[in-house]
Amino acid sequence: MEILREVLKTETIDLELVADLCAAGIKRKPPSERDRSKWHVSNLIESASLIARGDNRYHEYVGRPAGIMSMGRIWESAIDCYLTHYAVQQGGVYVPDMEQEQDGIVGSLDGIMILPELGMVVCETKLRFTASDEIPLKHVQQTRAYCRLADTDLVCYVSGHITSNPPSVAGFLRIIRHTAQSIAENWQMLVNTKLYLERCGCSPEYPEGKGRR
Repeated sequence: MEILREVLKTETIDLELVADLCAAGIKRKPPSERDRSKWHVSNLIESASLIARGDNRYHEYVGRPAGIMSMGRIWESAIDCYLTHYAVQQGGVYVPDMEQEQDGIVGSLDGIMILPELGMVVCETKLRFTASDEIPLKHVQQTRAYCRLADTDLVCYVSGHITSNPPSVAGFLRIIRHTAQSIAENWQMLVNTKLYLERCGCSPEYPEGKGRR
């Protein structure tokens, strides 16, 4: 029995366009280049790791989004829809895509939930290509920083997990409470990293220092 006679057309799906369409559907702002006049939470976390290895520079995210990054945005948009539903079921509200700033450091929060029994909850969504449900240290540091910016100790950490061996897909939602001390110490680490980079002559505009860019 002949199943496939003729392929009339084949084209590659632009996953970044799919992500843009998903974002538009839930009114999320399209991604834009980081404001080079400001320090950002995720860049400073990466910078602290570089400095620990003797590489004194401000970390930059470079290059156009690849397919894997686009899939992350598609997952993020889907989870925005889920968290909107989740918050309503709890009698609360979910607001995606927020930016907060403190001490000259900016954080781009995936969203905020306000729940009757818990109050303010920072939301962070990740797509991971592993079955491990252990939360990476950098994700912990990121959520602690966002807690500082949002003045809360609660995080809704949503992770999607895709693996090929064995083939599996799973999603998890976890509500996490950070200690006040861990939030304060984590924020001080970011501030110290920023101050150290400034002493080295580095800035968001000149990641490797003036005259070396």
